[in-house]
Amino acid sequence: MLAARLDSLAMPLPDGLRMRDATADDLAAIVELRESVGWSAHDWALRAAIAPPDARCLVVVDATGRVAGVGSGISYGALGFIGNMVVAESQRHRGIGSAVLDAVIGFLEARGCTRLELFATPLGRPLYASHGFELTDPSAMVSVPRQAALDGVHEVVVEEATDADELTAFDAPRFGGDRRALLAMMCADAARPVLVARAGDAIGGYLWLRPDGPRVGPFVADEPAVAARLLRAAFDRAPRAAELTLNLPMGNEPGVRWLRDLGVELEPWDGRMGRGPQVPRRDDTIYANVVGALG
Repeated sequence: MLAARLDSLAMPLPDGLRMRDATADDLAAIVELRESVGWSAHDWALRAAIAPPDARCLVVVDATGRVAGVGSGISYGALGFIGNMVVAESQRHRGIGSAVLDAVIGFLEARGCTRLELFATPLGRPLYASHGFELTDPSAMVSVPRQAALDGVHEVVVEEATDADELTAFDAPRFGGDRRALLAMMCADAARPVLVARAGDAIGGYLWLRPDGPRVGPFVADEPAVAARLLRAAFDRAPRAAELTLNLPMGNEPGVRWLRDLGVELEPWDGRMGRGPQVPRRDDTIYANVVGALG
């Protein structure tokens, strides 16, 4: 009922096209669309993006059932993220992207999100700007080499996280939203457990080695010395990785200074956009985002 009401508010689609919720059967077609614009598959992230009730992924299909466009939203309380926004090249400039974006925004607002964020390509920025999104602080791609000086704080112990509730209590005030479902999925991944740093009984940070290559995210730490200890532990868990890549918000000024002192190159990228009042958060603790669609 709610889905039908939200979809009725979206911009109408051209004749012969209809919008519906994506299912696991659509993942191959969504991956194909992502790859058509040079994006990685991120199968694990796509599964999180279609998982109700906090996430909704929409596909637009033609009369033959072929997927012509896609977009998703995931809510973390007041903070929501939009992603996977792709329209097939043969279907562009027909209003499909705008219709999907309207429906995703409607879903997130119905879930209580007052702040919406996304990572935009240059091609997509005019669409998002027309829906009230503005550029925010840039992020930077960073590749940290194994030989970097990552001694960190020796009294900090790094172990595998098993308690998603405890991790969420640490993460929420720093990230700005409640992503317990996502963290629980990561904690349950026996092949790639979440690494958590503790000083005594207190959590000082955590990170997750993503399953799609030598990449880290989410990665949250209260200070650079804890971040260093976590990265060293991540390298220990990935013995073949020559470097680990992360997506650092440039608003994390202590992190930026620390990485530059290590001699690591930062490649700023200004595609982050937001709409609505900022939520309470601590950007100085965020060392890596997850992926664009999940924040």
